[in-house]
Amino acid sequence: MKEKLLVLAKTYPIVSKKYQHLVCVGGITDKDEFRRIYPIEWKIFWHNDGFKKKHWIEYETQSDNPSDHRPESRKIISKSIKGLSEAQFKDIKLLLDKKITTMEDLYSKDHKVVSLGIIKPFQIIDFIIEDNPYYEKIKKKSKQISLIDNKSSVKIFIPQKSFSYVYKCSKDCKKPHKLMCEDWELMALYRNCEEYRKQGKYKDENEVIEKVKQRFLIELPQKKDLYFFVGTHFRFKTYMIISVIYPKKDDKY
Repeated sequence: MKEKLLVLAKTYPIVSKKYQHLVCVGGITDKDEFRRIYPIEWKIFWHNDGFKKKHWIEYETQSDNPSDHRPESRKIISKSIKGLSEAQFKDIKLLLDKKITTMEDLYSKDHKVVSLGIIKPFQIIDFIIEDNPYYEKIKKKSKQISLIDNKSSVKIFIPQKSFSYVYKCSKDCKKPHKLMCEDWELMALYRNCEEYRKQGKYKDENEVIEKVKQRFLIELPQKKDLYFFVGTHFRFKTYMIISVIYPKKDDKY
């Protein structure tokens, strides 16, 4: 079955023995349904200019039924992906506002009932940067894949840090939530800052951390419309922020 999807989330690539490096993609379909699609290999992003966040895409699913224990998940035929048009933020905002929920509401439901949601944070309390406890394990796994697929020219940056938002999800939220953030833009910023550090443009790791915090703790929370697209981890079933959605400077709405 063919579907059209407004891409709202592209998480940073994860290591997969079967598919090498995979990207988690999520969004809202033209039928107003949440959707999580896979497998999408990292290399697809190098050959499809229309496959971007806030863009509509079209693809063919392998089945109309959920592909894992989460109802929104679908396996797709990756070669069928076709980039369509970019959505205007005013239209994105209309879709998001209809689906705003709270973490308390999401936690009250089983992951087999709902595993994706839109949060409009009421208060950003902190943005925590910690050592990534899985760094060495992921690095080793990535090297093993590189040895098997030595023809691949794509090198995936493995972050040594993990990032989490501490926030209140609504006015009535009694206890702040701490959720790990896997947003693509966040990881790309951290990667670029690390490159600048290696080139001597930033003096040390503390400056890298400050640059990332400046963007995600100071600048983005000042946006009039800031949303978190949250979803459960396949294995651990815990929620994480898979995308931070906000308007660009030139967005008119």
